[in-house]
Amino acid sequence: MQTLEYSTIRNSTTSIFINPDINYFRKLAGDKKFVVISSENIRKAYPELLQGLNTIIINDVESQKNLSTIETIIEKLLEFEIDRSAYIIGIGGGIVCDITGFVAHIFMRGMRFGLVPTTLLALADAAIGGKNGVNFGCNKNMIGSFDNPDFIVADSDFVQTLSEEQYMSGMGEVIKYALIGNDKILKTLTNDKKKVLARDRSTLQIIIAEAIKTKVNIVKQDPDDKGIRHILNFGHTIGHCIELTEGIPHGIAVVKGINAAIDISLKTGILSEKEAQSIKQLLTVFRYDISYHLGKKQLEALANDKKKENTHIRFVLLEGIGKPIIKDLTIDEIAGLTE
Repeated sequence: MQTLEYSTIRNSTTSIFINPDINYFRKLAGDKKFVVISSENIRKAYPELLQGLNTIIINDVESQKNLSTIETIIEKLLEFEIDRSAYIIGIGGGIVCDITGFVAHIFMRGMRFGLVPTTLLALADAAIGGKNGVNFGCNKNMIGSFDNPDFIVADSDFVQTLSEEQYMSGMGEVIKYALIGNDKILKTLTNDKKKVLARDRSTLQIIIAEAIKTKVNIVKQDPDDKGIRHILNFGHTIGHCIELTEGIPHGIAVVKGINAAIDISLKTGILSEKEAQSIKQLLTVFRYDISYHLGKKQLEALANDKKKENTHIRFVLLEGIGKPIIKDLTIDEIAGLTE
């Protein structure tokens, strides 16, 4: 088992335990009372994991990631007589992790919490960094908070039970890390494609550990998302629009967003044709449909993006593989460069 820690300017420290025993969260909670927020999928796949625990089951789909679900959870917390001395523990994918952190932030003005991510998307990205929240209408993660968990239990074996769609959605985030600067992930994706697609355990342990290390390193430098942390949004600006308007899983939409960002980087002259084609080949080798279209609905969603300031959106482009830059672009510029 590997252990990583990161601290923020709010003097909170998060401990990340990589590949421990599946029930390690019970040991970390100690003798404190705790309640688990999870999903029906987890209850069916791992019935022994939640056995005997105070558990709140939510529907972990994007359409239910809203304030109504938060209210339902708070009602259950009151039924369980949870007070500020207790823990809230989220066991599930990215939606469960986002919601758990947000509930912990607002319930009784702040609760301690921990996360047990169970999807590749959550293991590699969503559970780490303290971003929590819910959607509001068609606006993704518009209501939320920055609040880091006390602990994250990152067991890569959860990935073995994912559907192919869930797995490839998570792999979209992994590819993002490779393209913004993690050479070890890039080499693994390039040289060990068959092992990655076959979910080889040792290969996935390497990929997930590297993804976690990359995000932790960036979060430590910029916990409040005001500088270098923006590079983690590579592929996400357009990806979020596609996800919300077309109902495509997050990481698969991010891959389409990555392709759009590559097109913009190429058309603005900061990325060479050779590297652009190399990236597109990597995406297609992993059998992604990288086509995209920015119509009226997508552009309207883009106009409500959280990263918009006045008339511009902070957009992540590539000067080369491993060389992300942040550039301010208008909605019209983005539309024109992706035609």
